[in-house]
Parts: sequence; C-alpha cells; structure tokens
Amino acid sequence: MLCFTGDINLTDWIFNVGFGIGTNISKGLDPFKYLEWKDNDIWIGNFEGVASNVSAYKGIYAKAFRVEPDALKGLHHLDYYGFANNHAMEHGGEAYKETVVALESYGSKVFGLKDRKSVVFEHQGKTVSLTGLCLRIEAMKEEPLYWHNPEYKEIQAEIDSLPKDAFKVLYVHWGNEYINRPSAAQKKFAHWLIDIGFDLIIGMHPHVLQGYEDYNGGRIYYSLGNCVFDMPSEQCKIGGLVGVDFSKGESIYTEQYLKIDEECCPHVVNEKEIQQQWHFDYLNERLKIDDNSEEYHQEIRKGYLVYRKANRRQLMASAVKHPGFFCEIMKDFVKRKIKR
Repeated sequence: MLCFTGDINLTDWIFNVGFGIGTNISKGLDPFKYLEWKDNDIWIGNFEGVASNVSAYKGIYAKAFRVEPDALKGLHHLDYYGFANNHAMEHGGEAYKETVVALESYGSKVFGLKDRKSVVFEHQGKTVSLTGLCLRIEAMKEEPLYWHNPEYKEIQAEIDSLPKDAFKVLYVHWGNEYINRPSAAQKKFAHWLIDIGFDLIIGMHPHVLQGYEDYNGGRIYYSLGNCVFDMPSEQCKIGGLVGVDFSKGESIYTEQYLKIDEECCPHVVNEKEIQQQWHFDYLNERLKIDDNSEEYHQEIRKGYLVYRKANRRQLMASAVKHPGFFCEIMKDFVKRKIKR
C-alpha cells in the first residue's frame, strides 16, 4: 500500500529553540514510533524543515526550522519525502542541498527539486510517479531550488515526461493556512491538474485537514494537515493518513485520522476521537461552498486568530519554564524594531 501523510517538521522553531521537537529528537525521540509500518508499504510525506550543518542566518534564527543531520539518523524515516515547500529554503541554498543529501543518506528518496521534480517506481505491479510542486509565493533571498510556481505549460511538460501508464501523484504545497476548505480558484486549478493526467493530488500547507473529492476519474485531497509538527493550536494537531492499494488491480483508497500528542508524535485514531468539525464527511460538505468572497477571507482570519492565541499561550508558558530563551527572543525582537 502507498501511505500518504501531510506536513512533517522535525526541527525546533522560533518559539521553542532549545526545547522543541528537534532538540528532543537529538536526545533520542523518534516521532514516528507509534505508526504501524507494514512490510512492502511505501510511506510518503512532505519534509518541511531543514537538516543541515550550515545556515544563511546567525544567532537564534540559525537554529529555528533547522536540525543537524546527525540528529535524524536514528529515525524510522519515510520512504519518500517531497521537498518543495515554503520552509525548504529557510536557511539558504547550501542548506537545502545538504538536506537533500542527508535525507538520501537515511535511505529516503527526495522529489520536488527543480532538477528532480518527479520520481518513478514500481509498487504492487503498478508504475507510480510522485511529483512535487510548491505554489506559495515567498520572499526569498535566493532563487528556490525546489519546483515552484511554474507556468501551466511547464506542468504539462512534466506530466508528458512521465510514463504514460503510471499512476501519477502530485504532492502540492498550496492554499491558505488554518481554513478547512480551499478557495474556488484552487478547486478550479485542481480540476485542471486531473484533466491533464494526474490521478491523485495530495495537498498540504494549510496545517489543518480539508476535504477530498473525486473528479474526472481522479481524486483530490486538498489538505492532509500535519503529520509531525510542533504547533500548539488544537486544529493543527489533527491530520490525515491516506492509503492507496493496487493489489486488486485498481486503486482502492482508505482514509484514517492522525492525532499529534504532546511529544509531537502522530497516532492513528478512531473518528470518534476527532471533533466532528474535522471529520471528512463534514469537510467534504464544505467543499460544496464555491466562493472567494469576503466570508471566505473572514474564515481565514478566524483560523489565524485561533492559531496566534495558542502561540501566545505557549510563548508565555515557555517564558516561565525557559526564561533564558524568552530573554533571547525579546532581545532579538528589540534589535529588529530598532533596525526598522
């Protein structure tokens, strides 16, 4: 079976440098330890972070969203990582290249690079291709080394280069964060991607679950949310795990829910353990709302407020538990204010 997950971050981030998941991994934590790894299953996820010994930054920002490669050696890594996302170039081009080398040294294969957009392999008697793409527009000091914001003709050219009989999967970083449905424009684009030949679209970046739909013989999961991520908001602790089985000659889909615990480890859980607003049945109904209206953008803002409120609570708790860290954050904040 192919097992698809969403966003995976194995690093400390700016609010918990020195005591986040990256630090805990360096002390022996394997965040994948509760997942059930069956023989012959292929696991795929989005690697949203950096594993390098170098950074384009200095000070505390050189430590956020980055972990040293040696810290990840002992993990039960996924078989394939997509590496086309808005945090991949967080520490510059050299760090990006080091991350690719590190992931492959663990036995994983990487796709979504500018010079390796897709990978192809055989599974259960079926040729499968994985293509990685980022549609986020970010302010980067360097030109991204991952495949980003291509023209339609470039996407068509990439799919034309793949084996015609392949089951074609697109891992795409897109959409708006903290909202449980895509925009009308996003859905229209997703339909075009199926029309040109992709069989399955796996979306990520919103950090929350969104619904899925069948369209023109293909399937679109608009967002699988988080798999491993240290985000305090409860909405960001629920993700999806999608299985695709070819053993009976056709693609059979299954959906399961992931819940991230206090150690940032995902567990497969029953639907009864998930609030109804994150059930796929409910989220699929939300897909029927077809707009880019002010109401849609108000929903985005509401999701951001929930996320920021949880962040503030975590920051205050960290200030009590780790006062040295809090002082470093405040010093940096003041320096940036003075520079402005």
